[in-house]
Amino acid sequence: MAYPWKSLRDWIADEEKVGHVLRIKTPIKAGDPNSIVDAVPADLKAEQMRVINCPGANGKMMESELRATLRYLHTLPNLPIGVIEKPINNRPDIPVVINPWADRGRVLRMCGVSSKEELLAKFRTLKTNLISPKQIDKKDAPCKEVVIKEADIDVSKQLPSNWVEFETVPWSPCGGGQFIIYDPATKTHDLGVWRCGFFEWDDGEPSKPMAEELRKSHMCVAMIYDGPIASDGGMYFRDNYRRFNKPMPAAYAMCCDPSIPAVAAVRSGLVWPQDGVDEYAVAGGLRGSPVEVVESETIPGLMVPAHAEIIIEGEFLPKDYLVPKFAEGVYQGHLLGNHEMPMFRIKTITHRKNPMWMTTWSSSGLNHQGPHVAFADLFFETEALIYLRDNNYKVKNVVSYDLETIVVQTTVDGFEKSPHYGKQVLTALYACPHGYIGNGSKYYICVGPDIDPYDLRDVMWALGTRAQPVSDSIVINEGLCAWGDPSGLPGPLGWRCFGQQVLMDALIKCPERRTYWEPRTEPRNWEIEAIKRIKAKIEN
Repeated sequence: MAYPWKSLRDWIADEEKVGHVLRIKTPIKAGDPNSIVDAVPADLKAEQMRVINCPGANGKMMESELRATLRYLHTLPNLPIGVIEKPINNRPDIPVVINPWADRGRVLRMCGVSSKEELLAKFRTLKTNLISPKQIDKKDAPCKEVVIKEADIDVSKQLPSNWVEFETVPWSPCGGGQFIIYDPATKTHDLGVWRCGFFEWDDGEPSKPMAEELRKSHMCVAMIYDGPIASDGGMYFRDNYRRFNKPMPAAYAMCCDPSIPAVAAVRSGLVWPQDGVDEYAVAGGLRGSPVEVVESETIPGLMVPAHAEIIIEGEFLPKDYLVPKFAEGVYQGHLLGNHEMPMFRIKTITHRKNPMWMTTWSSSGLNHQGPHVAFADLFFETEALIYLRDNNYKVKNVVSYDLETIVVQTTVDGFEKSPHYGKQVLTALYACPHGYIGNGSKYYICVGPDIDPYDLRDVMWALGTRAQPVSDSIVINEGLCAWGDPSGLPGPLGWRCFGQQVLMDALIKCPERRTYWEPRTEPRNWEIEAIKRIKAKIEN
């Protein structure tokens, strides 16, 4: 099926046609209930104690090969999506999708574009190019083919409980779906991407199972509702429900059409509910046609994506779960924990007759790429580009590395720019309202148009030959940090959110310091054309 796709399975089918999907028919452990193992193997635990004085997560987990399988996928061309057709877990009949958004090109295609510039043009009109959702009848909605009422809910039997190596919480729904909140006052929906997990046992100890009620019908959700990195939905929950000790109705949609996670990931372009914009209408505008929705079973006014694989309806409770230490992997590639997140009570589950499931998790690995790294970086970079260009800065590109190092490429350099232009651009970017690209990263580097921002070797060359470490840098001692930065300081809920920044101007220092600059031995544009010319000469 051509873009726009009605469902995630339609998108995966098209990605398979271009070689970006690997169907794995070999049985893969995804949380084997018949094999309980140490969360951290003894040899690895000994190594970590020797080097970092930290053994990692305490206790046991159901044996898994998901992280290992994903790292294998990252050795293959195109970093393909993996469809595990025979997972070894509590629901071996439900295929598990992993590694959906590891490739920038794939993420661009899912948005119906072929370049970041085309995506930028779409993002510019998020609030104005609105196409209202289309409500369809329940009998026509695939997500309503099976309905499980509250009295019959037992997620330990009905939904896949996937585990990932080294983590003692089964973050099975993590990243695979989006939360939906409805504001009755504005009659609008918020779409949010927040990791969530099921309950099994306390701090990795099988002999201490969590309460039966929690294991059957509850999740924990990383919806940050306090501090400088709180989300729109989190602040809405805090101000309208939690402060009054009331639960907040919400739904979770697993495996939606690609426009839903795309809009859910936008941070600075949409402010809900203050904008008064329904984010289903934003998704419709992004995809160019209405998102088909259907009435939820238990929440008046709230609509859910009709073509999702699974819908979980329930409510956020005004109480938190303390995540065990080192039980949660974060974006930059570390295992953290000891922070609080809200609990979610499940009241209804609906799903397709033969559903799929998707699990993603934060990862880094040898190539510093995770299952959703391109998804996060690409959208955040695009929002930052819009912000800088709207403020009249001459910027060609913004590239994020691990949400810690941000490289800004200008379209001007040398005498084409004003003095200290790099510092001007970087301080403007630091003021960007986007909480990850803006004041939440750590290293900000400005380079000229002849430097490739996707090549850190090239970026380091610019730093080494065009910048002085002290005079060309701005140091911010009291700032914020990305929430997964293990070197950051914790905020109100235990999440890391305070840190420092260095802004480094690696543009040519003319006219700031010199009246001329030594030319490159191989000017970039000359080298590109020279290679083409000699290639044609030799091959012809």
